[in-house]
Amino acid sequence: MLLQEIREKIVEIGNRMVEDGVAHGSQGNISCYDTESGLIAITPSAVPYRFRKPEDITVIDIDQKIIEGKWRPTSEIAVHMIFYRRRKDVKAVIHSHAPYSTVFGVINEPVPSILTEAALCLTGPIPVAPYFRPGTQEVAELTFKAMGENGAAGILAHHGLVTVAGNLDQAYDSTMAAETTARIVIMARSMGAKEINLDPAEGIAMREIYLTKYFAKPLGQ
Repeated sequence: MLLQEIREKIVEIGNRMVEDGVAHGSQGNISCYDTESGLIAITPSAVPYRFRKPEDITVIDIDQKIIEGKWRPTSEIAVHMIFYRRRKDVKAVIHSHAPYSTVFGVINEPVPSILTEAALCLTGPIPVAPYFRPGTQEVAELTFKAMGENGAAGILAHHGLVTVAGNLDQAYDSTMAAETTARIVIMARSMGAKEINLDPAEGIAMREIYLTKYFAKPLGQ
């Protein structure tokens, strides 16, 4: 089976999405680009997470030709492909229906940067891309434009959250960082308070630490 480890990881991430409450049923989609083969593993359309096995994950090439699999890939494939084609740093894309983040997509307001731990996984406030019908090239273009050349997360108006990273674990860290931030902002505002934004320079510094120094180290090193 092609890209077996990646396909297994995608199934794992999907199950975590359900457990963490950012997706249910077959909502959302996940993909990962393998630099060695140039192939992409991507979730199928309409197959519920609870039934998915590694062989249910479809393998395609950069031209979206199906190389291996038994299901059509997600109907929102365009959002994934635009990042793989235009940003060399992106090797994983996760689209979820994270509810707190989506709140900001229905009021058309960026999620502010307020938490040091979230700044590790994000690149500042999370922008909202204007609405366009899901599954279209237009929504992919709007999402890419909103997130820019280095954004880690973006919200689709009236729809959900997209995160990108160099691997699946980092992309999912960004998903949860965005959702945690959105939830805490909503909690603060429910108390009648206004959140205080993290200093942008501190956010940049925290992000650099995450990318260059945040990894497990054996004792003595």
